[in-house]
Amino acid sequence: MKIDDLLSTIEVLCAEHGKLNSIVESSFDGIFEIEENGDFSFVNPAFCRLFEMNYAVYRNYNFFDVVVSEQVRKAVRQLFAGREKFFMKKMEIPIKEGKTRFLELKMMFFSLRGRNCVIGIANDRTELVMAVKSREFYIASLYRLINELKVETKETVYHLARIVEAHDHVTGKHLERIEHYTRLLAEEYHVIFRVRDPHLTDQYVDDLAVSSVLHDIGKVGIPDQILKKPSSLSEEEFAEIKNHTILVGDALEGFKGKKDYLSLGREIALAHHERWDGKGYPRGLYGEKIPLSARIVSVCDMYDALVCDRPYRKAVSHEDAVTAIAGERAKAFDPEIVDIFMKIHPRFREIRDRFADE
Repeated sequence: MKIDDLLSTIEVLCAEHGKLNSIVESSFDGIFEIEENGDFSFVNPAFCRLFEMNYAVYRNYNFFDVVVSEQVRKAVRQLFAGREKFFMKKMEIPIKEGKTRFLELKMMFFSLRGRNCVIGIANDRTELVMAVKSREFYIASLYRLINELKVETKETVYHLARIVEAHDHVTGKHLERIEHYTRLLAEEYHVIFRVRDPHLTDQYVDDLAVSSVLHDIGKVGIPDQILKKPSSLSEEEFAEIKNHTILVGDALEGFKGKKDYLSLGREIALAHHERWDGKGYPRGLYGEKIPLSARIVSVCDMYDALVCDRPYRKAVSHEDAVTAIAGERAKAFDPEIVDIFMKIHPRFREIRDRFADE
């Protein structure tokens, strides 16, 4: 639930029922009610976790000692004085022992049960803010790792991809499946269209298959709490996920245009979430403006994502995966590549079974 919607719900409950227990106890956001002097009337467990308070004795705390900010103190005075009706601010708040939190803080004035109070919501944005601040660090780290590994052979490409896989908490045979799916689909494409596309050589197919395992190397810059989240992502979290494609594009900018695994890997990583209809990310490319390498790998990646368990859902059957991909023909995926996939999809199932996760 968005913070604005949650505040509106609280206002309705305050007016109609005079209690907030069900909202307060279940919310992942920190919710609090304070008096004019800063004493807490109540807080929820999430607020106590956020500020490292003991929930059992929260009345022993004072809001102004917990949220140490002159700007917030002034805002509370303004709310009680009736000079402001609403306060919202994204800010950095010190907690204790040198710790800080990046919060989105919203507060409103209410008159409840014959007394005045301020009710607020504190939404923790620390992980996301730190990820943005660390962007340059991640780019530099990835670039340094590539240079240290001297990524020039299939073995070193796999080594780099497995380091990222460990960060993404992906286990099993994911990389092997992606390489074999890609090789199969690219070989069939090569057979059909090699006259039309003379650059489709056997060497290109082999390079593409090996480089396909680098498709998600940008995820090394995504916070763990987002990668491992078992539920739906918020808009802000999804924006951070989308950022992984740009991250690897920036990190591997120096390899752009070269004829090697890293150049193809950059091309794939940057564009494999683009869509044929132009509704993908990060650049909104469409049709043949999307590199062929990325168009092929995107189909393979979706198939593997569907037929394997993920933190947020269970695997679907091979048949359901095929139906889903067919439904994205000329939408998410190149229609020619989907047509080829539909002819050879039983061999995709064979690859999935041969390299099944243990």
